[in-house]
Amino acid sequence: MKKGQLGIIEFKYFIVGLFIGLIAIIIVVGLGSSGVIPFKVPLVCG
Repeated sequence: MKKGQLGIIEFKYFIVGLFIGLIAIIIVVGLGSSGVIPFKVPLVCG
């Protein structure tokens, strides 16, 4: 395996992880705001 290949694979996993993380945060904030789960996320914008 070439060294140049490793960076591309790591970058792909980073993007996938970031994407899944963002979706999870949006779901948790959405549920918390609508009162489905007893959990509030203090957002900076209020």
